[in-house]
Amino acid sequence: MDHKKMIKFLEIIGIIFMSVSVLEIEFVIFLNFAEFNISGSPMLLSEFIYSSSFISLTGTVLWLIYIISIVIFLIVGFFIFKTANKNMIESKSLAKLMIVLGMAILIGALVKMNYLVLLGKTKLSSGISFQTILYSFNITPLMPAIVWTYFISVNCFLMMTPLIITAFGIKWTLVIEQSETEKEENNKK
Repeated sequence: MDHKKMIKFLEIIGIIFMSVSVLEIEFVIFLNFAEFNISGSPMLLSEFIYSSSFISLTGTVLWLIYIISIVIFLIVGFFIFKTANKNMIESKSLAKLMIVLGMAILIGALVKMNYLVLLGKTKLSSGISFQTILYSFNITPLMPAIVWTYFISVNCFLMMTPLIITAFGIKWTLVIEQSETEKEENNKK
C-alpha cells in the first residue's frame, strides 16, 4: 500500500461525505416545504414539525438533532478532505488516524441512524407514527417518502464506509509494521 494511494482514497471519501451531506441538506430543505394533508387541512412539514400540536416536542428535538448531525458529517467530510489534501502526515500516523477516524464515524453514523429511527417512530397526536405519515400517499405526495428512504440509505452508507476506512487503516498499519520489522532484521545482519 502506497502513501499516495491512501491520500487519494481519503480525498475521495472526503468528497463523497461532503457531496452526500450537501444533498441531504438540500433534501431537508425540500422536505420542509412538502405539504402534509392531515385532518383535511394542508400544512407544510416545517409548520408540522416546529409549530403544530400534531407532533410532540421530542419529535421536533429529534428533527433538529438530525439536521445538526448532517452538518457534523459535512464538517467531517471537509476535515477528511483537508487532512488528505495537506499531505503532511507521515504514513504510520495517517494509518492510525484512519483507524480512529473510521471508528468515530461508525459511532456517529449509528447515533445518526438512531435519531432517524426514533423520529420515524415518534407518535403523532392522531396515534400513528411520523414514518407512517411519510409513506401514506393520502397524507403526503410521493417525494417525502423517497427523501425519507434516501435518508435511511445514506445512513446505511455512512455505517459501511467507516468499516472500509478502518480496514484500510489496519491493513496499512500491518504493512508498515512488517516493513519496519524487516528493516530491523536486515540491520541486525
